[in-house]
Amino acid sequence: MSLLIRPMLVEESSLCASIVCASAIAVRYDFKKEKISSELRSALASDDRVIVAEIEKRVAGFAWIAPRGAFCSAPYLRLIAVDEKIRGAGIGSALLDEFEKCTSDIAKDFFLLVSDFNEQAISFYQKHGYQKTGELPDFARSGITENLMFKRRRR
Repeated sequence: MSLLIRPMLVEESSLCASIVCASAIAVRYDFKKEKISSELRSALASDDRVIVAEIEKRVAGFAWIAPRGAFCSAPYLRLIAVDEKIRGAGIGSALLDEFEKCTSDIAKDFFLLVSDFNEQAISFYQKHGYQKTGELPDFARSGITENLMFKRRRR
């Protein structure tokens, strides 16, 4: 399996939106493909970065990165999604590694939010060295607590 991490192309926004909208989290947040696709296109026109993981010329996942999205100073992983059919193949890890690599010169910490019900994601981030540092009840959606997680950059 040959994995390539590269910038997302504008024309891939709909495909990436489909990947995230097929996930369990999309149901809880009532994600709409058209809205996510539009937001991804807007991200490309901003200072944000959207990267994709490509396997055999097929987009298998993506990550939306806000280089100074945490407290206007530190890297923030806004969204990451991997095609459910191929989870567990290291694609999420590769996207997370690229997030850290491409923003390591910005600040000493990396940040993300993960929903309290998303135990699989919490475990994934903890395995990659992220620590829970706080909770934001009802932040993105009523009845859901977002866990603020961070990782200190290795020096």
